[in-house]
Amino acid sequence: MTIWYTSDTHFSHKNILQHEKRPFCSIEEMDEALIDNWNRHVGKDDTVYHLGDFVFGGISKWEKIMPCLKGKIHLVVGNHDNDKVLKKIPHYFESIENIIVKKIDKQHLFLFHYPIEVGLTPNAYSIHGHIHSRPSNMINQLNVGVDSDLTKEKVGFGNLIPEDVILRELLIRREVVLQLRGSSRGDRHRDK
Repeated sequence: MTIWYTSDTHFSHKNILQHEKRPFCSIEEMDEALIDNWNRHVGKDDTVYHLGDFVFGGISKWEKIMPCLKGKIHLVVGNHDNDKVLKKIPHYFESIENIIVKKIDKQHLFLFHYPIEVGLTPNAYSIHGHIHSRPSNMINQLNVGVDSDLTKEKVGFGNLIPEDVILRELLIRREVVLQLRGSSRGDRHRDK
């Protein structure tokens, strides 16, 4: 069983094609490609953390997409996810939350749609979406959206990121955080 992360699929959202310059001629083509990418990697017993902006539109659009996707999906609600619709389709999800906090090997992962500032600490990370192809502002924020640089570099546009890739990235970033914290302490001591 694999654990996956993604965000900002924006299924059925026509404007996302131009907004993010996605390589599709229609939303039907985009939806089909994203579903194929998803199901090529995710098994039926895998866990998926989707960090918001899943499907754009009313219940008929959700009911068209959701049965096509494999895995046990935990949804962290995004700004384009309609609460009224979600109340009618909870059976498609393992959980529907505003935020999920996971602890893995002393690392605190804050799964939230929006990037949050968790401070310059080597054990806390904001795993998020929302900002699409824009980079995160802080070293301990990881944008897992389908349009993000992290997704494009690690697994390719439109794919989900496996948890082992996230954890390897956290190790790299932990070292950077420790270096930054060490240099800022040195600066304070030199000033005295």
